[in-house]
Amino acid sequence: MTLCNDVINDLQYYILDDNNIKKALEMNINNNVKNNIIQKNDKTDKIDKKQTNENNFFFPKEKDTLFWCFYIIKNGDVKYDSIYHKNEVLASQIKIEYVEKIRKEKQTVKTYKFDTISNIESNLANDKILNIKTFLTLCAIENINILYTHNKTYYELLTNDTDNIFIVNSLDKGIGSGSFGKKYGYQLNTKDYANNIKSSLYKLDNIDKPLKAISYYKVEDLIKICNKLVIETINKQNGKEKLKKELYEAIIQYF
Repeated sequence: MTLCNDVINDLQYYILDDNNIKKALEMNINNNVKNNIIQKNDKTDKIDKKQTNENNFFFPKEKDTLFWCFYIIKNGDVKYDSIYHKNEVLASQIKIEYVEKIRKEKQTVKTYKFDTISNIESNLANDKILNIKTFLTLCAIENINILYTHNKTYYELLTNDTDNIFIVNSLDKGIGSGSFGKKYGYQLNTKDYANNIKSSLYKLDNIDKPLKAISYYKVEDLIKICNKLVIETINKQNGKEKLKKELYEAIIQYF
């Protein structure tokens, strides 16, 4: 009889009575809560890593990323966040307003010479995507300092003497997507980061023409440019340093 009682006691844990069902449900709920917490933590880690990897740049989620970068830089992120419908209709309305402003600021447009007035007006009035020349022109009109980076190069637009400068970065997204296959993000400059950009990237004096004529450069100048653009300066066939013409042509091909 004692043996029988012991067996029955051992089986109590597996019998689906009210107490055991209640315990099972509690265990299942607790496990689900733990799993949800772990999954949320994993998602948070992924978001944090993504933000860190992009150097704290903010990339607008709208299609015309460069326009919305300009909007935020000009008006602030609070005003940007307060807009419920950030659609193409609203963007077009703001762009048309800038067509009128450009006509009043013709001298500024001519001074910086990023593009002709007619081309800038056409980009604002007719195109869905803002191009970099129009963007820089708008920044010049609004007296905004910009450090623009793309593919190991940078262009600096200084319109005032303040330390306030915004860094705008373009990333290639693939053919046929976004602004000519690019997406744009921005961040407010930190001195160390700006200095790092200027020391490690190749400076563009002209947004349209990355290089001057070959006669302008010495071999040493071209080697420095190649190093910043990560272009090989040694001829693989003979193991010797490339000639001046070869270096120049390699840089041309890069752009």
